[in-house]
Amino acid sequence: MWIERDGKKNTLLQLVNTLKSQVLIIRGARQVGKTSFILKALEELPRFPQIRLNLLFKGAQTVNGLLFYGRDYFGHDEEAGELLNNIALAFGPLEKMETPVIIFIDEADRHPVSLEAVQKLAGLGGKLKVIYTGSNLENIQTKNAATGRKCCFDLYPITFAEFLKACGKGPELKYLKEYSLASPLFSEHYHQSLTTLFDLYLRLGGMPRILDTFIDKQNTARELPGLIADLAASIEENVKLVLGEKSRLYEYEDVLRKMALLSMETLKFSRLQVQHAGQKEAKKLVNKTVGARVAHKIRLYDSGKDLSKYILFDAGILNYLLNGSDLLRQKIVSLHLALQYENVVGDEIIANLPTRDDLYYWKSERGAQVEFLLKSPRLTAIDVKSAGGNVKSLNSCANYEKEADLLVKIAKERPALDKSHVAKIPNQGLSRKIPLATIPHYLSGRLLELI
Repeated sequence: MWIERDGKKNTLLQLVNTLKSQVLIIRGARQVGKTSFILKALEELPRFPQIRLNLLFKGAQTVNGLLFYGRDYFGHDEEAGELLNNIALAFGPLEKMETPVIIFIDEADRHPVSLEAVQKLAGLGGKLKVIYTGSNLENIQTKNAATGRKCCFDLYPITFAEFLKACGKGPELKYLKEYSLASPLFSEHYHQSLTTLFDLYLRLGGMPRILDTFIDKQNTARELPGLIADLAASIEENVKLVLGEKSRLYEYEDVLRKMALLSMETLKFSRLQVQHAGQKEAKKLVNKTVGARVAHKIRLYDSGKDLSKYILFDAGILNYLLNGSDLLRQKIVSLHLALQYENVVGDEIIANLPTRDDLYYWKSERGAQVEFLLKSPRLTAIDVKSAGGNVKSLNSCANYEKEADLLVKIAKERPALDKSHVAKIPNQGLSRKIPLATIPHYLSGRLLELI
């Protein structure tokens, strides 16, 4: 079945329609559904002639009934001369074109010369609308950075709201989208239903192949273990591939599992070192993982040092790495559950931000820590609980960060807003009045709207 991403598709179509003097770079982790998403969206633009390239192939190949040209169609010219010549042969001279041609270039990172041609192709924006995608675009070194010539669009795994729509949970989705902290209306029925569904999403994650199998067949106990294991292996190999010869140092190392176990902590690169690989290689591997969009880097707020932590990009992949391949039935210990809630909430927030670099975390010199911090639209401290719990860390942040405007606890609790919350640190005699919002996990994707 096809899992629709209406909001994202409309944004993409708007970008393609208005694209001029830039190329469109679509970024996302391996297997997140970039190719299928782009092809489905382009079906709604039949007025534009279209050409598809997959630079993983040397020559032309047909995939799922669609023709994709290969590297020989693009050529080895940084000025894209061979590509432009082939387009002219297909559609006539560029200067005589009345309707721009859409060129979709998949697996662009497999043929780096294609990325050197960005500036040339962007300059033909009135005649060509060029879309690049690939799983390692941010990890490819190019001589021509073409600053200002690239427009970026980020595709993340399927979000909880999209999951609800795909599962046919229309009433729950309507409640999710319309609920407001300012509204007196609250439904215990929908609260419990959405809590249960979010816990299911926590286990499955948002990878299209996993959700497709789960939703379409509903009896997936035998299929999901092999599918999730293959996905995780493919994703990790894609990251290691960028290390080149250095990848041999990590050939038998389960790097993603280590990063999963360390995801709530400020990462010490020494904990990822292996035999014959030093801290420099470990740091490079982490940076490549971020570049491949498999992990998100969460920086320490207001710090000049690299004291970042990293969360994995998908809840289902994380569930597999922490607990094993039986995504739906395995027991999750409390420590792992805490890791999973922090990750999935972070992923939901990031999917709705202008850029993932907008999310930080906060830590005091005394060791108090809140999982996330947003600078905009107001300075908001966010603490994530797997069930419920106190707000001591949020209270500390409120008193040490005087510019903080709002505290948010995300937990398995009913939504609430306390406009007169008093944040206290009793043993230091500190206190201040600041609003405190309590938000259920299932509303974390709407955090920006709610605050």
